[in-house]
Amino acid sequence: MLAWLVLFMFGLVIFGSTVFIVIHADHECTGEDCSVCMELAECHKTLNAFGTDVAGTVKITVMLIAIAFIIKEIIVDRSYHTTLISLKVELLN
Repeated sequence: MLAWLVLFMFGLVIFGSTVFIVIHADHECTGEDCSVCMELAECHKTLNAFGTDVAGTVKITVMLIAIAFIIKEIIVDRSYHTTLISLKVELLN
């Protein structure tokens, strides 16, 4: 569950940064201390940082989910056993 949350948050940050860059690409710059230009630079920096980090995180997340699924299937398969109750047998004397 935590892995999905982290993956969702990474995706949200990447999507938000991309949308901000697209919307504000043609803004009217006010000069050296333009707040939009500073935010655009931060978005570019975020995308560059996450571009390399997210690939590794996604690989690890997918691998952990696959391992957890395989372990769950093994446990379910090994723990299934037939009993008289599961067969709904009435024991009448």
